Amino acid sequence: MIVNRKKTMKQIIIPTLCVLMLTGCITREQADNRLARGCTAAAGIFLDEGYKIKSIKKSTFGSSKEFGNGFRVADVTAIESDGWADLDKEIECTFAEDLGIFGSSHSASLYQLKMNGEIYGIQDGQLLGDIDTHLRLTAAVESALATH
Repeated sequence: MIVNRKKTMKQIIIPTLCVLMLTGCITREQADNRLARGCTAAAGIFLDEGYKIKSIKKSTFGSSKEFGNGFRVADVTAIESDGWADLDKEIECTFAEDLGIFGSSHSASLYQLKMNGEIYGIQDGQLLGDIDTHLRLTAAVESALATH
């Protein structure tokens, strides 16, 4: 009787743990959507007064050929608006990213932003621009990545 009880407990506990572990997972698509939000948030810092990112028109993602493993590129076409006119804005963001085994976790930080012919963030191991701008970029991206 005791042996059957132990066997029954294993049959309940193991599947329950598996389900709990899987519900906390993040898919590649979910991670990429987070990166797109982070990228548009970073771009928003450099928009002229009165303009905002209205929506994301399209986005593509891939591994960084320039920086290698651990870096993911988000190419985003966003709609920039002042309330009257809508314009397409091309944005390229490279993130240092860690996607945990089986999607158990996801973390990313902006490494580089390219927009309007300008580069912000890090290039050739050097911080481009001033630390104040970099801190604003980091805060905007972290806030966007934290939202669901």
